[in-house]
Amino acid sequence: MRRGLRWCVVSALLAAAPACRREARREPTGPRLEARWSGTDTAAFAAPAVAEWCDSLGLLEFRAVAGDTGLALAVYHTDTIQPGEYPIRPPDVADTTPPSAALALRWFSRMSVRGVRSDSGTLTLRRAADGALSGSFRAKARGISDAGRLTVTGSFAGLRARPARRGCTARPATRDSAAGVH
Repeated sequence: MRRGLRWCVVSALLAAAPACRREARREPTGPRLEARWSGTDTAAFAAPAVAEWCDSLGLLEFRAVAGDTGLALAVYHTDTIQPGEYPIRPPDVADTTPPSAALALRWFSRMSVRGVRSDSGTLTLRRAADGALSGSFRAKARGISDAGRLTVTGSFAGLRARPARRGCTARPATRDSAAGVH
C-alpha cells in the first residue's frame, strides 16, 4: 500500500511538472519597454510601459518603472506625434528644438542610486494600423551626479498614447526684454 501511495504522489508531481515549466516560460504580455546599457555600469531592464500625450507641451512620454529602476523617453513635436526618426538630445535642448527626443534612466547600482540623461542618439517611432506605438532607441548618456558615461539601447511595443494625467500645463510665457513684451 505504501508503494502504491508513493507512486501516486510521484505520478501527480510528474504530471504537474510540464505545466509548471510552461508557466515559468510564459512571456510577458501587454505594452513593454526593454533597455540595456553599458559603459561605467552594465545592466538590462524590462517592464510594463505607458505612453502619455500632453498636447499643450507637444510632448509624448514613454515610461517604464519596476522597483528602483525606471526609464523615460520624451518625444517633442509641435502639434502631433508622427512616425519617423527623432534625434535624441540633452533634455534641456530637446524640449526647445522639436521635433526631438530625450532620455532619462535611473537604477540602483551596488552602492547607490544612479541616474543618467541623454546627450545624443536616435529614436525611431512606428505606428501600427490599429494606432499602437512601437519603436527603438540608441542613446549616449552621461551621469547626473557623476562623470559616468553609458550607451543605452532598447525598444518598446504595444503602447497606446493616452492623455497625460499630471504635469501637463502650458509653458509660461517668456518676456522679450528688448521689446518689453511677453
